[in-house]
Amino acid sequence: MHADQEMSSAEPLDRGGFGSGGDAAPAGVVLAQASRGSGESLPWLVADGRALPLREWADEWPLGRVGSLTELVARWSDHESGLRVLTSRPDVRQVIHSRGTDVGALRVQAPLEPRQTFCTIGNYRRQMVEAALDADDGADGPGAPARQAAALEALDRRSRTGEPYVCLTSSERIGTPIGNLAISPDVVTLDWEVEIAVVIGATAHEVAAGDAASVVAGYCVANDLTVRSRVMRADLPALGSDWVQSKGMPGSLPLGPWFVPAWQVPDPSRLRLRLSVNGTVMQDDTAEDMLFAIKHQVSYLSRHTRLRPGDVLCTGSPAGFGVHHGRFLRADDVVTAQVTGLGEQHLRCVATEDPSAALREKEKELMR
Repeated sequence: MHADQEMSSAEPLDRGGFGSGGDAAPAGVVLAQASRGSGESLPWLVADGRALPLREWADEWPLGRVGSLTELVARWSDHESGLRVLTSRPDVRQVIHSRGTDVGALRVQAPLEPRQTFCTIGNYRRQMVEAALDADDGADGPGAPARQAAALEALDRRSRTGEPYVCLTSSERIGTPIGNLAISPDVVTLDWEVEIAVVIGATAHEVAAGDAASVVAGYCVANDLTVRSRVMRADLPALGSDWVQSKGMPGSLPLGPWFVPAWQVPDPSRLRLRLSVNGTVMQDDTAEDMLFAIKHQVSYLSRHTRLRPGDVLCTGSPAGFGVHHGRFLRADDVVTAQVTGLGEQHLRCVATEDPSAALREKEKELMR
């Protein structure tokens, strides 16, 4: 985690994803990648707001000797059964409670550094209907009922005969889930998209939907931040979406804070996603509104590319984007994104220096 992304330990953190209260808090023992202050980044076991480094169990469990969660998931087949036994033992939870560090004192980072990262687009029914209503003469305009009917018909047809729409995005986007989000002055339409991120735990190619669960290692919270005004290229309208310009900003895919093993999420369709800006709820829905369930997304993706342990698939976002609310993220905003049992992100937006302004200032100094 870079210094400009960190939140001072003196600053209060919303504890929705840290403590035992709230629907976002995991029920079981989960994992995090974090450090104490400027110390070494390590994998930790987390339970009820307290954490112990995984290496505390290194003498008994080989998985305790891994240097990162990325390394652990890369060898998921070797470690899955041991981790399942370890995290289910009551004495492990008791040790974390008695000897652990308050997670609020840790610098929590994204749990993984994915090899490949994918984002599913337009996968929540109510979000697609909302976008149709907001178009043209608006949700209250005379054309709204016809657009709504057309959208519902298209969604019904697509759910029966269509496939997910997935884009490949840069893993360099992965950002911290707790701390500061740097926004450049030229980014004025930064939009939010809370999502369930699926972490792949096995090599997968041409996997049937019915077998997709067997290649999922676990889940995380994601926020697929998008520069909305850059999605479509005015100079090349016929070529469609430009995901590099709109989804390439460093730190624009906050991931975590926790890695939650798949056995703690028996039915991901029942997960509730919520996102708020400055305490005002902008998104609130469940994964039951997905057009294509997670198993169908994983299956589709595996038919078109080879998936490997540690790859991440962000599975779409519910209604309530900033473009619908008529506002986007700006300096001093606080954005929280949470998913039932997966934890909560907490980010403060900060403005970066205008590089052109700095250059002009430097030129003035040279002229003096």
